[in-house]
Formats: sequence, C-alpha cells, structure tokens
Amino acid sequence: MRPFLCALCLLLAAPAFAQDAPSAPERLAPLTDSVAADGVITRIYSCERGARVPAAYLNDSNPQRVVLMLEGRMVVLSHIRSADGAKYAEDGEGEAGYIWWTKGSSATLDWISEDGESQTLLSGCQEE
Repeated sequence: MRPFLCALCLLLAAPAFAQDAPSAPERLAPLTDSVAADGVITRIYSCERGARVPAAYLNDSNPQRVVLMLEGRMVVLSHIRSADGAKYAEDGEGEAGYIWWTKGSSATLDWISEDGESQTLLSGCQEE
C-alpha cells in the first residue's frame, strides 16, 4: 500500500519535476471529480475562509480510507461507523485526531483532542 500512497501523494501535491529538463517543471493535470483508477475517487472541497481541501477516497481498501491534503501535509483517515453520511478518523476509532465527515457533496473537518474535546476546524466545505 505504501507505493500506492506515495503515488497518490504525487497526484495530490500536483507538481512533478522532469528529471532531465533544466526548464520549468512539468505540471500534472488538476484533480477532477472522476474515478482515477482502482477505486480511487478524487474531489476538491472549498471551505470557509477560502480553504481548499483535496481529497482522494480509497474505496478498494479495507477499511476504506480518505487521504486529505491539509496545510501541505498528507493525512490518511480510515472509515468508521456513523449514523448519517460517511465518517473518517485519523486514529481509526474516532477518539482523537482529525475527523472528516461527508454527507452528499458537503464535508466538515473536526479535531478531537486526547481528552475527547471536539473542535470544528473547517465547516461549510462543498465539492467544487
């Protein structure tokens, strides 16, 4: 799975540099609302305060996962049980770390601290 995530990291990071060319770096195509390959679905969300969150849903993994680019960092979250919509947690249990909730075309990013206190980091996220 690590080589796949590394390739996914390159996809989400956008620039790819040519090895021999001294000129400007090549650019990968932007993420789209399509299924890339092998059950990977990419989305970009526009959130409050102008924040943009690229997401890649790995639907062929067990458990299903989402990879988010947050402040230049790749964060992998695992699908966990939810009453409504889809919920992904950084720790796989939903007890601490990032929580990504989606319902339809909207999403919310929360942070749960070690003591269980929840804080919404991004709300009003909508698929572009």
